[in-house]
Amino acid sequence: MVKLAAYDYRELGKLLRAKLNEDGRGWRVCAGAIGVSASDLSRICNGQSVSAPKVIAVCDWLRLSFRAFYLPPPAEPRPEIAEMFHGKSTETERSVDV
Repeated sequence: MVKLAAYDYRELGKLLRAKLNEDGRGWRVCAGAIGVSASDLSRICNGQSVSAPKVIAVCDWLRLSFRAFYLPPPAEPRPEIAEMFHGKSTETERSVDV
């Protein structure tokens, strides 16, 4: 099974919820200041995905890099050069008459 790149909305949601509770102005007011809807904040706080621009806006408001929650796919093992080039040619040799 191929593992794909992902985004850790759960961790972002934990930090966002804590900041919203600390802020105390209410989610609708904070959502307006951030540039997203209150339902977007709710989705993120519940670990659900939202669009990239909304993630960036929330991360900017939290003063965090949006890349902090990026989960890259696992790196493919790089075969050694010897494994890549087995030394056998698939081309036919042509003899040259002198």
